[in-house]
Amino acid sequence: MGMLLKPIKQKRISEEIVELIESHIKNGIIKPNEKLPPERDLAKMLEVSRSSVREALNILEAKGLIESIQGDGTFVKSFSDDILNGIDSLLLKDKKLTWELMEIRKTLEVWAVEIAAENADEESKKYLIEAYSELEKVSNKSKTGEYEDAEFHLSIIKVSKNTVLYHMMMSIFNLLKETVKVGREYVTKVKGLSKKELLLEHKAVLDAIIENNPDLARKNMSKHLSFIDCDFKRYLDELNK
Repeated sequence: MGMLLKPIKQKRISEEIVELIESHIKNGIIKPNEKLPPERDLAKMLEVSRSSVREALNILEAKGLIESIQGDGTFVKSFSDDILNGIDSLLLKDKKLTWELMEIRKTLEVWAVEIAAENADEESKKYLIEAYSELEKVSNKSKTGEYEDAEFHLSIIKVSKNTVLYHMMMSIFNLLKETVKVGREYVTKVKGLSKKELLLEHKAVLDAIIENNPDLARKNMSKHLSFIDCDFKRYLDELNK
């Protein structure tokens, strides 16, 4: 019996565009909530027709990966858009949610840093060093630094190469930034840690990843987030009153 051969189906250009954008979303090149360039610009960048781009965007929207907002543009949807709708404002009012998110952070980040240390290649290490240097710059200034601190933690999650976790954390970046802000205020004002000492904790985590030492990375991240304890919960309860 001879081999059964079928004619090779040539891919439509729109399908190739869909695959490219899906790959960029999956790999975190295009981030959740990020605005895509307009149709015209996308067509120019990809050297294809606008109709192919339009068709690709329609497919991606049907898949629930992007959302077109009239008069505002096309955005990448977050994995957790529906769940998180309105939680940002609730978090600012109820510190109980801050505590719950901190508990989640502690569990997930200690796990993620271990994987990051196992997987970190030269490109990943360079990416982490850049994120750390941004944090180092603000640590020498009067800025609070919660944005750069949150970015550093996100960069570790990205290096762990767990796409679902990265998208989850990117989706809640504003919440993450808020927990970092409260955490930084607590360890500096209540625990008496200097900004330099706090920076050194981040450096210890970075060094362990660069050394590809998962055990040390986990230990250093656990130490860095060890302030998430009963005393911190009481501190948040006081803020809530």
